[in-house]
Amino acid sequence: MIFEDKDFIAKKIRFYRRKKGLTQAELAEQIGVSAKQLSRIEMATYTPSLITFLKILDVLGIDISEFGINHKSEENALRDKMLKLVYGATDAELKVCYEVVYSLLTNIKSIKNEKI
Repeated sequence: MIFEDKDFIAKKIRFYRRKKGLTQAELAEQIGVSAKQLSRIEMATYTPSLITFLKILDVLGIDISEFGINHKSEENALRDKMLKLVYGATDAELKVCYEVVYSLLTNIKSIKNEKI
């Protein structure tokens, strides 16, 4: 499991925090730790607790598989594929995807109502 590699964890968290446009202080506030503690995590001098790690994943929208932890949900493989695409998308891409999906669902509902 890659989770134990502090440098790997630090680089991933820093990359996704910057991608999301958050400062260390902003992310620290959202996950309930001090900015100093988050800085130590990103400098690889400190490994986050499991709870803190999961909060970081949640706030930054990181899939746990990015850290080498394979978690497969057998409930809905298509949903898992969609979520992986969403987690990797930029804000601009997400906006376009949302508008397309919203339009499609609206049209599908409209068509279903006409047939009834």
